[in-house]
Amino acid sequence: MVDAVDPVVVESAAVLARHLRQGRDRRLAVLEWFAEAGMGVRPGAVPVPEPAIGAVRQALVWVLKRSVSQRLVALARSAAGAGEEGQDALYAAAGRVLGAYRGAAHPALVRAALEAGEDVPVGVEGDFRSMVHLVAAVGLGVQEVGTDALAEAFAAFGMFGLTVEDWAQMLGAAERGEGPPVDWGQLQQHADFVGQVQRAGDEELVRARTVMIGLRGFYGLYVLLLPDTPAQAALRRRIDDGPGERPAKRS
Repeated sequence: MVDAVDPVVVESAAVLARHLRQGRDRRLAVLEWFAEAGMGVRPGAVPVPEPAIGAVRQALVWVLKRSVSQRLVALARSAAGAGEEGQDALYAAAGRVLGAYRGAAHPALVRAALEAGEDVPVGVEGDFRSMVHLVAAVGLGVQEVGTDALAEAFAAFGMFGLTVEDWAQMLGAAERGEGPPVDWGQLQQHADFVGQVQRAGDEELVRARTVMIGLRGFYGLYVLLLPDTPAQAALRRRIDDGPGERPAKRS
């Protein structure tokens, strides 16, 4: 009788039992199962079977819809067309949604505080407002937010290592028609995480998991809170620069 049981069914039940606890939503267990199935298999270990991709998609949508970022985007879109009153209402509502959150401290600030024996910073006020600036641009439109606020937002998120002044100069030039135009539609598209998951094919979700698992190591190296060294600084610069060109193979 035991031999007639499908091993995949047995292993699926085992992996689900590892992640499903009393009082915990099963969709979180499905996502952990999906992540575990994407990990490398140790020698001699039994491969973890894949969960049903439909259940994975449903779980991702459920989690994303309840995330702070998506709740803020929904608030912003509901305030569209209401002018300054809508923007004021959005910032007030964002304060309530985020509660005591005031942004995560940059790893470099934490590292410097540890080296100096000072208190570790708990966050940055500017990051909070910068996040809301971007959300407002998604929901209310870039024109309602203004280039100065967007420049502050992009700089606070460390995009491309540019300063507020750099962003303000580029965005201002684009607004005046003196520089390359900005496709703000991209900002709208990238903010729609729920729609992206719903539209993604099964293979795309699996590839996205592979990328996420691969990037974990880079994230760990980036935020490694050890005394800084030139080698670590060079590694972080390499991560910031992105893939770039691969070095030529030696003959």
